[in-house]
Amino acid sequence: MEQVNSKVRALLITGTIVPNSNFVTHSNINERRKEYLNSLQFYSTEFPEDDLYFLENSSFDFSLDEEFKILFQEKKITLLKFPLSDKFSQGKGYQEFEMLDACIDSLIGKYDLFIKITGRYKVLNLKQITQKNCIGLIADSQKKHKVTQTNVFYVRGEFYQKFLKKLYLDANDSSGIFIEHVVYTKLVSLNLWHKVNLFYKNPIIYGFSGSYGGTLNRNKYKMMLRNLERRILRFLNVKQFLIEY
Repeated sequence: MEQVNSKVRALLITGTIVPNSNFVTHSNINERRKEYLNSLQFYSTEFPEDDLYFLENSSFDFSLDEEFKILFQEKKITLLKFPLSDKFSQGKGYQEFEMLDACIDSLIGKYDLFIKITGRYKVLNLKQITQKNCIGLIADSQKKHKVTQTNVFYVRGEFYQKFLKKLYLDANDSSGIFIEHVVYTKLVSLNLWHKVNLFYKNPIIYGFSGSYGGTLNRNKYKMMLRNLERRILRFLNVKQFLIEY
């Protein structure tokens, strides 16, 4: 049996270079390819002591792309290529967590901790906000909209396997049931808040949304208020945001 390395974490960077969903606005393949290359270069520089995995499930052929091949080799990034999903209408979250389930199943004997990032995004302070101890799940949840953000989260493999595995089967973007709703519902239904924490600071995310094409940059004054709110909620031991702005 492979021994778990508790000092090294696995960064799971998910990607779909050629979109396979009707809920994607940002669909230019060349632009998406460049964004994935840039983010992989960024994370490989930021996390030299952790292991990087690129999970990709589109028709893109990496064997024909010299830039990706050089990057994987020089930066020691492991490509985990998954087949094109046949669940087109279920949407991005379904397909992404379908990959995550298979990936964590294969790596659970090697790592205790997993950091998941939507691959085209650069979380500029990801190294900083993942230094805190993760007892189960670190992710931002919002009570008003009943969602748990899944673009970036930090999770123990045991927690994922016990509580998040196979949740993607309940996601269906065409019915308005997004993976963020499904994860939040699980946390609430099993009252898992004692195993969950908010990020202690706002993730600073650079990029453009695949769903609506707009920038992910947030108003700096609202984000200052959000960081203040994080400190208050941490003092009160509240694990989800109660207001939205």
